[in-house]
Amino acid sequence: MKRDSRVFVYSDYPSASLSTDVVQERVSELGFPLEDRGNLIDFLSLSEQGIYKLAQNLSSAQIPDISIAVDNTNPVDRNEIDSEVNRLLGRESAAGKFYDGFWIQRILYRALAEKVADEIKSGFIHLIFTSRLFGTFENRRYHARVVLMGTPALVSTSGLIEAPAKPKEYYYIKGRLIQSGIGLSELDNMYKGRFVEYDDPKTSSILSSYALQAIGYEITGNAFCEDPDCCLFNSHWQEDVLRVQYNGNLCKKCMESIRSNK
Repeated sequence: MKRDSRVFVYSDYPSASLSTDVVQERVSELGFPLEDRGNLIDFLSLSEQGIYKLAQNLSSAQIPDISIAVDNTNPVDRNEIDSEVNRLLGRESAAGKFYDGFWIQRILYRALAEKVADEIKSGFIHLIFTSRLFGTFENRRYHARVVLMGTPALVSTSGLIEAPAKPKEYYYIKGRLIQSGIGLSELDNMYKGRFVEYDDPKTSSILSSYALQAIGYEITGNAFCEDPDCCLFNSHWQEDVLRVQYNGNLCKKCMESIRSNK
């Protein structure tokens, strides 16, 4: 059964280098009508109490220990909830915070369902660009992710920098420098151009490919492509991201599958 191909895009103060216009242009090329609904909190039109409740829920999804799966029933410190309110309102950065992606997805699903219940149940595609770094718990620890499929789909501008690995030798040299007590300030300069940086001008083009991954999953049911030259490929290395996701080329198989199912 074909899903409705309309795509609704939201954001929550992601990287300043992200232009949703670029994403819209790329997605529209494949025949998907896209509506940019802007800031998620503005769209939800939450009361002060509603914002506080959402902040409380998001705070409970934070990961204090990457080796322990989050139990979001634990009480949350009031100061942390207040900080989360500030993050929701764009008054404070989410830098340094790590969240359970599936809990965030459930929380935001409920929030959207209260606002646009018919659109959630009718199978429209909802895509949220977030500055929050999130991960999933696999193999006894959390791993940072760029994209989380589902409703709503999540794409993290922080995850783009933190999740795919830098070149192997980068970590080797970093370890040697730390052991020697030498500063790391020049290390990133040595490898500049081989990984995505915060507020990188390539961000919009790259995340357009991750948006297509999320859309492709909803349309076809396939999470990733096995073709290492297709932008739906699950890149684990920064250099692959710069080669594959930045180019944004769909392989013939994925192109035909998406167009035939949309």
